[in-house]
Amino acid sequence: MLRFKKAAVLALLGAVLAVVLAACGGDDPTATPRPTNTPAPEPTPTATLAPGVPTPTPAPPTPTRAAPTATPTPSFDAEAYFKGKTIRLMVGYNPGGGTDSQGRFMSRHLPKFIPGNPRMIVTNMTPNLSQRNFVWNQDGDGLIFSLEATAGIFDQINDLADWDMREVSMIAVTSGKDAIWMVWNTVPYKCGPDAHGGDHQLVLGTSAPTPADLGSQIAPAWYADTFRIPLKIRNLASAGSAEQYIMIERGDTNSWYTSTVWGQMPRKRPGWVSSGTIRAFMDMSFPGYRLQGNEEQPEFPCPNVEELLTTDAQKSIWASITGPRTYASKNLIGPPGMDPNVLKALRDAVTAAMNDEKFVADMEAFTGITSNFTPGEQAQKELIETTNSFLDNKATIDAIQADIFEKYVK
Repeated sequence: MLRFKKAAVLALLGAVLAVVLAACGGDDPTATPRPTNTPAPEPTPTATLAPGVPTPTPAPPTPTRAAPTATPTPSFDAEAYFKGKTIRLMVGYNPGGGTDSQGRFMSRHLPKFIPGNPRMIVTNMTPNLSQRNFVWNQDGDGLIFSLEATAGIFDQINDLADWDMREVSMIAVTSGKDAIWMVWNTVPYKCGPDAHGGDHQLVLGTSAPTPADLGSQIAPAWYADTFRIPLKIRNLASAGSAEQYIMIERGDTNSWYTSTVWGQMPRKRPGWVSSGTIRAFMDMSFPGYRLQGNEEQPEFPCPNVEELLTTDAQKSIWASITGPRTYASKNLIGPPGMDPNVLKALRDAVTAAMNDEKFVADMEAFTGITSNFTPGEQAQKELIETTNSFLDNKATIDAIQADIFEKYVK
C-alpha cells in the first residue's frame, strides 16, 4: 500500500499536526485538531449471508504476509538512544475516554521501563483515522507511536486510510477479546434473548456516513437483525467513549456497544451498575472468550452471542464480524519499517511493564480496563493473519454492511 497515496490529505494532516504541536507544549497536551474525515470500519469475514442479502462475488485471496523479520543489532545502546528524548504517544480520541485514560497512565509510568527513561507526552488527535494516518507516515525512530482502541482492521478499507495493518509495527497488545452491549434503565429487556421479537427499540450511536464506516457496529446490528430486535443507529459526528457517556445520559441513545468499558464503569460512573442505571445486555466478545463481572456486579448476567447461534453459517458470520474488533482492544503500534533495534527495545519495555504486578494493578485501578497482554512479536503475527482473513472475505462483509446501513442507520 502506498504510504503517500493522498497528497492533499497528508498536507491537511501536516497542518493539523502543526496546530497540535503549537497548542501542546507541556506534559499530556490535549489539543484535538478535527479534520473533517470520519473514521472507518473494522470487520473480519467468512460467511453465508442472512436471508435477503445478495451473495457477493468473493474477493481474490489476499497474499499472505509474514511478520517483519529484521534482526536487531547486538551492539545497539538503547539507553543512550532514548536518554533525553521525548516520545509522543498519540491517542485518536478526545480526553476522558478509556483509551485516553490508559494513554495518560502510560505516559507517566511506562518510561521507567524504557532504557534511558525518556519523557513521554500524550497528544489527542481526532478523528482517529487522521491520527492513524499521521502515525503511519512517521519515521520509524520509535519517538511517535499510538495507543489504539481497536486493531484498525475495519478502518483500513476507508478510502482516506493510508495504512495497511499488515505492515504497521506492532509493539504490544495490552487488552482484547472482550465486547459488550449495555442498555439504559429505560429499556425493558433484561438480556438479549428477552428482546428477540420485541417491540421496544434499542438506539445505538456511531459515526457512519457510509456503510464502510459502520465498522464494529455491524456486530450488534447483525445480532439484532438475526433475532428481530428493533434497532436504530444514530449517525453522529463523533462517537468515542467520552461522547457515548454524554449521549446515553441525556437520552440521545439508550444502549452502547463497546469493549473495555464494562470494567471501567464503576470508576467512570460509580453506582450506575449497582443501581441498575445501566445494565449488561449481551456479551459480544470474541468466540471462546467470556466476560466476567465488574466491581459492582461480580457475575456477568447475560449470555454470549455465540451461545445463541444454531447454524454453521451464523457462527461463521459472527466470527467474521467480531474478530477484527475484538482481536485487540488497547494496543500500541508504530509506523511501518521501524528500526528493529528501537522496536525490540519498546517491545521489551512493554513486556517488562506488563509483567510487573504493580504496574498492571495500578493501570487497571486507574482505567478499569482488564489487562490481557500479548507480546509484540506474537501480536504482529496474529494481526497479519486476522487482517488477511478479513481482506479475503471483504466482499461478504461489504454486503452485510450495506444491508445493515440501509435498515438501521438513521
